[in-house]
Amino acid sequence: MKVANAEYVARIVGEPAAEADVKSQPECLYGGEDLFAVLMICDNGVIFECNNAAGNLLDCTPSKLAWQHINTILPQLADISLMQGDHINPHLRFLSRLGYTFETIGLTGAHFVSAVFFNEIETLGRHFLRIILRPVFPNSALA
Repeated sequence: MKVANAEYVARIVGEPAAEADVKSQPECLYGGEDLFAVLMICDNGVIFECNNAAGNLLDCTPSKLAWQHINTILPQLADISLMQGDHINPHLRFLSRLGYTFETIGLTGAHFVSAVFFNEIETLGRHFLRIILRPVFPNSALA
């Protein structure tokens, strides 16, 4: 079974990487600059920006993630409204504080579980969501 970027996930959760699915990582990940996968989401759920760590975690380049809907990566969000009015859905904020885990799917089809943290960003009168993904069960792929 495919596990997304085992070495990257192992580094985040502090476990040794399995030799079988190891892929080399850019040096900037080890400097702490892109330690966690971060996605910037429009209020309609479309990813408009992400960092290199998000691309590494989801087995693609950041440019391939751009303009994808967040539901392709986090299918559990399909039935949840991201925003209520001009602010983040309070239920998502609550789940974020609990460290609730979501099924996460990489663009190559790898399944894993991530704690997902939602932050509201306001810029020039528009509201965006910053989503931070932290894999928590690297050796347990979902069926």
